[in-house]
Amino acid sequence: MKAENIKEKLSNVMDPSCNQTLGETDSIKHVGIDDNNAVVLIIEVAEKDNETTKKIQREIAKILKIDLGFSGVKIEFQKRKSRNKDAKTILVASGKGGVGKSTVTANLAYALKRMGKKVAIIDADIYGANMPKILGGVGHQLMGDANNKVFPFEKDDIQMVSTEYLVEKNRALMLRGPMLGKILKIFFEDTLWNEDIDYFLVDLPPGTGDVMMDLKNFSEDSKMVLVTTPQESAAHIAIKAGYAAKDLSIDLLGVVENMSYYEVDGVDHYIFGQGGGQKVADELMVELLEKLPIVPTENPIYKESDVAGMIYLNLARKLMKLF
Repeated sequence: MKAENIKEKLSNVMDPSCNQTLGETDSIKHVGIDDNNAVVLIIEVAEKDNETTKKIQREIAKILKIDLGFSGVKIEFQKRKSRNKDAKTILVASGKGGVGKSTVTANLAYALKRMGKKVAIIDADIYGANMPKILGGVGHQLMGDANNKVFPFEKDDIQMVSTEYLVEKNRALMLRGPMLGKILKIFFEDTLWNEDIDYFLVDLPPGTGDVMMDLKNFSEDSKMVLVTTPQESAAHIAIKAGYAAKDLSIDLLGVVENMSYYEVDGVDHYIFGQGGGQKVADELMVELLEKLPIVPTENPIYKESDVAGMIYLNLARKLMKLF
């Protein structure tokens, strides 16, 4: 019997701690069969108390041993992490690197926070994680609890987890496609996020690789913002990333053109050309949400009173209305 069939047979078992079935809560996280013909399960429960786990184990053992003929059952129970069911996930993507995608993600997080929202950042730029540098979290060591769940880094009430915390300092994370899903599982399912998070911002790797495709397994209702620059080359690749999102049935909220202009004495200078962001938006039939200026600064997080900071506040308002 296949794992899918076993999962289906157990889907009507009730979790008495929440009065819902294991199927309704999607609580059966792993199904396997060992060499002794015993079923191995990982099950999430609302409350991990003895009464709850004994009742579930008894019901499952009855189905597996009596009805299906397996020799036994081994169950690892995990307490389900509560998460705000209304939390929204915004994917921040780009066609190529170097367009300021991570800076846009971080400043958007601060803009949402300034509007009273609880925000978390998932730095899923697997091979070029930069969020710890931007937020001042370089060198942070991830800590875990007894169930191997990790506590995110936190600064200014913004929580963040990054692939940089999974490797030694200054070393690259070298993984093939199948392993990337395990990294995403840590970020989405095994991180102890605050229960009142309103927005998760996911800083994606540039391009259209495995991470974007795997995200549907962890956040089906996520929506995307596409970052580009005015340059023709950046716009050309951004359009490809936008069509990839559409092919994956990811809703595209709009386009942000970064490094649009440099202002000197009230005059805008278009150092990287003009029109790239609008070209991307027109091709993908979405809105050009904002055009962000070049602002020389040592701190990549703009103040609320800065011109760029005010633009980010306006961007946050637009996204809140679109989502």
